[in-house]
Amino acid sequence: MLHDRIVNYLGRTDPAKKKRILRNLPYKDWLDTARANAEINQWVVSNVQKEYRRNPNDLLRLNRNVRCHPHEYNNDDIEETLYCEWPELLMAMEKMLHSVGELVDTGIANKFG
Repeated sequence: MLHDRIVNYLGRTDPAKKKRILRNLPYKDWLDTARANAEINQWVVSNVQKEYRRNPNDLLRLNRNVRCHPHEYNNDDIEETLYCEWPELLMAMEKMLHSVGELVDTGIANKFG
């Protein structure tokens, strides 16, 4: 949901907002962290159609792919694994979407009753 809003929607409608959000996300060294974690390293290198690069767009792509296709990653603790390595990512995405006036349009409020 947040990935799609940032990468897909803003990529088409307002590339400047997309760049601002991506530029301000934490974990610039995310690929090093992913490769250092044995479980995540498998996700980054195994059966990957498009190689992951060291940029925030690909961090969001990895998170989206793992969450949207959990059956392909053979891990019952996907959410825990991702949050342990990048605990601030979701909140940073939300804050940046809010700062550019795009959070409400994600429908995130509907996810919490």
